[in-house]
Amino acid sequence: MTEAAVGPSICAKPLLTLEEQVEDLERRGVAFELCSKEEARSYLAEHTYFFKLTAFRALFKRRVGGARDGQYVRLDFEYLRRLAALDRDMRYALLQLTLDVEHAARTKLMRIVTEREDEDGYSLSLDYFESLNHKEKNRRKGEVAALAKDAYCGELVAKYGSDPATIPVWVLLELFSFGGFRDLYLFCAERWGNRAMVGEHYMLRQAQSVRNACAHSSDVLNGFARMDATVETDSEVQRALSEAGFSHRVRTSRMRSARVQQIATLLYLHARMVPDGAGKRRAARDMHELRAKIDKVTGIAGIDNSARAPLLFLADLIDKWF
Repeated sequence: MTEAAVGPSICAKPLLTLEEQVEDLERRGVAFELCSKEEARSYLAEHTYFFKLTAFRALFKRRVGGARDGQYVRLDFEYLRRLAALDRDMRYALLQLTLDVEHAARTKLMRIVTEREDEDGYSLSLDYFESLNHKEKNRRKGEVAALAKDAYCGELVAKYGSDPATIPVWVLLELFSFGGFRDLYLFCAERWGNRAMVGEHYMLRQAQSVRNACAHSSDVLNGFARMDATVETDSEVQRALSEAGFSHRVRTSRMRSARVQQIATLLYLHARMVPDGAGKRRAARDMHELRAKIDKVTGIAGIDNSARAPLLFLADLIDKWF
């Protein structure tokens, strides 16, 4: 096959065999003392893949200068394996929190609609749809129409149609994605002059980002050390962090990481919106199990403190909010 047939290569990195993958890691300073090379090859073949696992190298320092310039400091393959396991467990735990929060928000919106004498559930859908521009109207129509043959929601579309303007709001809640629901949530908040709901909408955006990352199995931990937040932390979250005993310096530092900021917002939103009950108790149990796993990983000597500190921060958050 010619180069033109497969398209241009951005960085021309070769596809490595399992043997070559281990050799590449060893060349970069990764040791195989706690995990043998044979075990490493088996792990890469059956449990994960090279690109995904090696993303966690970003959490370790590199040597500068000398014969081993650029090699990782005190990084054993076993540490990558432990970090991958923690990352997986964190995704599973956080994904459940996002589902809890989304359900709580949908329930809250429907409760308010039910309690208000000026809402009938139909005019709300119509007014929401009419508030959208042409592009957004087509997006919402397409979102609903795409469910016509869906095994779970197809019957609803068949019964109520695919035009969001004519579908009662309690049915829209079953058909809208998280993003569509979040947009409807903001519309209702502004319609009712509910400032608390406006703030929750922006926090739900953060929760949705976490949900998407977890649902798509994106690595989470490898970006903890990046100071890349592009939006300010919600003032209510900042206040809650202050009341939990975190200093201004710690709050400012930790919230500069987009991933840590989003996760912290999710934890707060769960504590705020999800009612007491079996779900809340299950979440607390899951989060404290995650906290114990974080403790084990933060003990790895080679992890850069810029990555260890956010992990310890999240462990403290779990203690205070769960």
